[in-house]
Amino acid sequence: MTPEQKLAALLAVEEPPRRDFVFEAGVAERIARRRAWLAVAALLPWMLVSGCVLWALAPLLEPLFAALPGLVSPIALVLGLTAVAGGAAMRLAGLGQRRVRVAATPK
Repeated sequence: MTPEQKLAALLAVEEPPRRDFVFEAGVAERIARRRAWLAVAALLPWMLVSGCVLWALAPLLEPLFAALPGLVSPIALVLGLTAVAGGAAMRLAGLGQRRVRVAATPK
């Protein structure tokens, strides 16, 4: 096959589709992953500050937890961790974010 024939065969291939849905889905997935990681990264300073505050308040809170019966403390811990995990999941899912409504204008 001569170079001219190869070029003619290459140019004879039909036109690519106007939209590549697989590419668009891949790009959308990468954007979603990046936004999720950025949301987690934005929460890290708040987690650090709250951890430092709780660490500083630990000597004050220790007698309170020692006075509670042994059953209440684990239940409170589980409920607290569930609330934190649920809040983080809602934040990552976008349920805790503000919604923007755009009024449609007829043309």
